[in-house]
Amino acid sequence: MSGINTTLRIFAPLSWKRSSNLRWLILAAVFAAVFAFLSPHAAAQGCAMCYQSAAASGEQGRAALRHGVLILLVPAASLFLGILALIYRRNTPRR
Repeated sequence: MSGINTTLRIFAPLSWKRSSNLRWLILAAVFAAVFAFLSPHAAAQGCAMCYQSAAASGEQGRAALRHGVLILLVPAASLFLGILALIYRRNTPRR
C-alpha cells in the first residue's frame, strides 16, 4: 500500500486535466508494449501458398515483393499521420 500512497503524492500537485492526460499516456504506453510483444506472433501467421510462392521466386521476385510492401505502406502511413494531425489540430487550443 505504501507504493500507492507514494504514487498519489507524486501526482497530487498535477491538475485534473494533466493527470488525465498522464493516465492516457501511460495507458497508450502499456497498449504499445502489449502490441509489440504480440506482433511477432501475428506476423508469423502467413499463408502457406504465399510463402511457397515467395520462396520459389527468384531474387527479382523477392525484391519486387519487398518494394510492393513498401509501396503499399505509404498510403496507409499517410492516412494514419493525416488523421493524427487532424486530431491534434482539433484538440490543441488556439492562442
